[in-house]
Amino acid sequence: MRFSKSWIVTMKDLSVMVKKKYILYSLVALPIMLGLVVPSISLYALQSQASQLSPAQFLESAGSLVRVSSAYFVVIAAILPTIIASYSFLGEKLEKSMEPLLATPITDSELLFGKSIGAFIPCMGATYVGTAIFAAIVDVWSYSNFGTYLVPNAFWAVIMGVMTPLTCIFSVEANVIISSRVGDIRAAQQIGGLIVLPLILLVVLVSSSTSIPNTLLALITSCALAIADVALFFLSKATFQREEILTKWK
Repeated sequence: MRFSKSWIVTMKDLSVMVKKKYILYSLVALPIMLGLVVPSISLYALQSQASQLSPAQFLESAGSLVRVSSAYFVVIAAILPTIIASYSFLGEKLEKSMEPLLATPITDSELLFGKSIGAFIPCMGATYVGTAIFAAIVDVWSYSNFGTYLVPNAFWAVIMGVMTPLTCIFSVEANVIISSRVGDIRAAQQIGGLIVLPLILLVVLVSSSTSIPNTLLALITSCALAIADVALFFLSKATFQREEILTKWK
């Protein structure tokens, strides 16, 4: 695989995305909502109950709240690709650039990899911006109340450093496949949303589990996601048919 060829596809997709207002609004709105609004409201509600809790209970409740809220960023990484990656091939159709793209001297693997990277970069960038806002708010609050920082910790490191990128990759690859098979962008986004729904339920399970340590469960889930990501890439390559796309979408 020639990564330089894939990077050309990536840069072309990124240049198109910055011109699409609804994509930019989505990249800004979701991270700000979860990074700023959600922790502010949650911590305010917890603070109002502080007088009814012992110091140990207050700290435990805060840790549990931060753990669950941290997992929301995995949800962002799963949702954003349904907006961006679903546009990958359908956008070429709307821009009337499908035929030149598929006629270029580039392999299917290079094309699919470039499309995936073009969706992965903005999705993860937006997710990490929201994460930084969230961490700043939580740590300012926790230091003023407990004299310590609640993040980062082991669970946070696994969630943000491993599980979130792997979830984003899975969602991107799934939505790129959908974009190459479905002829309508709304239908592609709806199908993509249904596919990532189990990922969201899985994240809720990981963050709220009491029978298995959360960090261990996050690591196990991340290993499963890594295997699924590799399998999904080979599936996308096996099901990608240039001739069918050209004839079906003319």
